[in-house]
Amino acid sequence: MAGAFEIGVWCLLVAASITDILWGKVYNVLTLPSILLGLALQIFLHGSSQFTTSLLAVALGFAIFFPLYFAKIMAAGDVKLLMAIGAWTDPKTLLEMAGISVVLGALVGLGLMLVTRGVLGTLSSLNNHVKPTEKKLSTRMAFAPAFLCAFFILKIAEARGWFVH
Repeated sequence: MAGAFEIGVWCLLVAASITDILWGKVYNVLTLPSILLGLALQIFLHGSSQFTTSLLAVALGFAIFFPLYFAKIMAAGDVKLLMAIGAWTDPKTLLEMAGISVVLGALVGLGLMLVTRGVLGTLSSLNNHVKPTEKKLSTRMAFAPAFLCAFFILKIAEARGWFVH
């Protein structure tokens, strides 16, 4: 990944993580211009082939995470954030980040459930044995930091030569 594009991804992920942690949202004012700017820079600096590749990554980000938004597992801002990352990267990077962030999100979500509900409450929730009179606790988490951690893990793996990118 070219230096300027990598810096753009880092800035996007840090800003989104801050807003997601502080206010529980990844704002459109961050994601939508990032999608447009990423695609514009791709076509301006690399031509139509890289633009097409990045556009495919944007579509892939939507296709992967929209079902999670639809199932109320993830917020719409998280989906748009992954689409923005796609505009700045490529499908391979996007898929790697998506896979790592889903694993990180699942681990953090399970940890949050264990802390808030205890072991028995978590097992009960996982088995969907919540009584009608019990109030279901929200386990929605900030996903932007999971994307940031996933990108960090990818950069470490790339620097250490664990895979060819």
